[in-house]
Amino acid sequence: MRTGLGIHVIFQSARLLGLFFVGLAVLIFVTSIWMRMNHIYVNTTPSLPVGLYKKIDAPIEKGAYVAFCPPNWDVFKTAQERGFINASDGTNGNCPSGHGLMLKQVKAMPGDLVSIDSSGVSINGNKLPLSEPLSIDDRAQFMPAFRLLPKLLESSEVLLMANINDRSFDARYFGLVDQKHIVARVKPWIIFFNQ
Repeated sequence: MRTGLGIHVIFQSARLLGLFFVGLAVLIFVTSIWMRMNHIYVNTTPSLPVGLYKKIDAPIEKGAYVAFCPPNWDVFKTAQERGFINASDGTNGNCPSGHGLMLKQVKAMPGDLVSIDSSGVSINGNKLPLSEPLSIDDRAQFMPAFRLLPKLLESSEVLLMANINDRSFDARYFGLVDQKHIVARVKPWIIFFNQ
């Protein structure tokens, strides 16, 4: 009798555990749909504070956080192969380039004088902190070396950078981006971790 009772308890526990996982899967699915409908983006990288960012209806300006679709450039393909950026899998952007959305901060806009060299990024003659490019990544692979002689940004060009991490994959490696690649201006909504 004890064996029968023990088997019954095991089956009951397995059934409850199965129901728990099904419920959890449904909750995650419904939450992801709700987040897409409400234009909420998840940032899990240390480029910006880790957390949830919500789309806002506001103009793009210096200091703003933005979500952008990386262009179909070789540097982004390499970054995706190395795991620096995600592929577009239907949950993180569906960018035409096949890359997932990236979140960065606008550091320079049209009319700003920008240069990028081995010592870092300068805007209007001021060197940005944490902007010195790395020569190799964590796997000892060479990083792309983007260089830009002092240039006055044109009407649609922006410089997108991280603001808290010197190891971020940002304009130090891919250069200037056209504003047409910006999908939305976002603001921190719920921050889980801030370096």
